[in-house]
Amino acid sequence: MHTIYLIYYVKYVKINLKCKLNLRIMEENTKSSNNKILIIALLVLLFAIIGYTFYNNNDHKEAVKFLQDEKEQIIGNLTAMEEKYDIAIAENTSLSDSLTIEKGRIVAFKDSVKDLKKINSRTLSRYRGQLATLQATNERLLDEVDSLKMSNNILTEEKDSITSQLAVQTSYNDTLVSQNMELARKVEIGGAINVENVNVTAMKMRSNGKYTETNKAQKTDAIKVEFRLVENEIATSGDKEAYIVLKDPSGKVINAKGTFLLSDGSESKYTDQTIVNYENANLDVVMLVERKGEKYVKGSYPITVYVDGKLVGGANLELSDSFLGL
Repeated sequence: MHTIYLIYYVKYVKINLKCKLNLRIMEENTKSSNNKILIIALLVLLFAIIGYTFYNNNDHKEAVKFLQDEKEQIIGNLTAMEEKYDIAIAENTSLSDSLTIEKGRIVAFKDSVKDLKKINSRTLSRYRGQLATLQATNERLLDEVDSLKMSNNILTEEKDSITSQLAVQTSYNDTLVSQNMELARKVEIGGAINVENVNVTAMKMRSNGKYTETNKAQKTDAIKVEFRLVENEIATSGDKEAYIVLKDPSGKVINAKGTFLLSDGSESKYTDQTIVNYENANLDVVMLVERKGEKYVKGSYPITVYVDGKLVGGANLELSDSFLGL
């Protein structure tokens, strides 16, 4: 009986040990499986973190590049406006002072943008607002410059047109003046009083007081000058001053009574003078120059006739020596 009990007990122990062994094996297998799952989960999390970090880093780089590009664009816009101001200022219009002030603002703003080391979206937004304000002012001033240039061009064209018209009118006026002067000269020439038949005769006085002609120098007591004022219907009528200038062979004016004014403004000594009333018809004039002082000498005596200061005629008187004083 005991033997049977012992046999059953031994079988029970074997079975129990076998069950515990199987249970432990199962526990170890379960634990190993859980570790694998945990490792896989940790690897998935690690890759997720790495991917997220890489993604965020790329986004940051793109954001930084975008902000930097916007900064460079703002600087480029400011530089373009600065160049436009330089061109407008060089044209030296009445807006040059205002343009210079605005250019200074742009230069100062551009320098502040360049000096900015770090830029963010808020700063970028503020700079864009300032840029928009400067661009609006730039467009307004440049529009005013263009309008002023257009007005100046119109004024220049009008000035050139007026200058051209004035040149034409001046040329026309000069032509008229020249024509009028020529006409006046012709009228003056046509209206001048001319003389003809200028005769000069040496005279000696007889014992009875009458004069007879002679050609002897020593016997000449007077010189008679005759001339005719020629008819001229367009000449000015009225009293005319007639002068004669008689010179001896040495060129000295004989019996100079005074001086008279020539038409060229100079003065000349005269030998005799008379006033005649000219009525546009032929008028004969006779003047007698009596000897005073020393007797005449042999030679040529030129005589010129002037009317109202203008030389109108002349002649020569030749006197010879007397033969044996006769």
